[in-house]
Amino acid sequence: MKPTPNDEGSEPRSRKPESLRKPEARKPAPRVRAGGPLGPSAEPSDRPAQVAGEVRRALQAELARGLNDPRVQGMISITEVVLTPDLAEARVRVSVLPEDRASLTLSGLRAAAGFLRRRVMDGTRIGRVPRIEFELDDRMKRQAALDAVIRDGGSGAQETTADGSAEGTSENTTR
Repeated sequence: MKPTPNDEGSEPRSRKPESLRKPEARKPAPRVRAGGPLGPSAEPSDRPAQVAGEVRRALQAELARGLNDPRVQGMISITEVVLTPDLAEARVRVSVLPEDRASLTLSGLRAAAGFLRRRVMDGTRIGRVPRIEFELDDRMKRQAALDAVIRDGGSGAQETTADGSAEGTSENTTR
């Protein structure tokens, strides 16, 4: 369609010469991702690992300072911090020496979880600190038992049950 001529010429007034026109801002195409908010091609984030590292560092520093709870005694090591994908909850696995104080120390840590969360909040720059749950890490204990069985060459053929007690197997076992 041809422009209608006006009183000054054949070019309409609202039209600027090509050289004076501003380039039109291009709107980016909307991102469409199939399969949920992250989509199937989304790369996993490093954020959970970063937050877990910060929580571990801050908790270890607080435990090194000591808690004012008589139940929390002995050497406490944080072996692992596992975060949920939404970073709302942190499971802190601890190893306690001597082993006979482990359950008592664990109950003291669970009681101090709110206090420790606040100290992590003050000691780090994490915007939202996850809830902290403590659990006993007995992997080292099981590994030591397995190493002892391997060292003995399997003599005695002891099997360790889930509760950590050893069951001896014998040929006279009733079935």
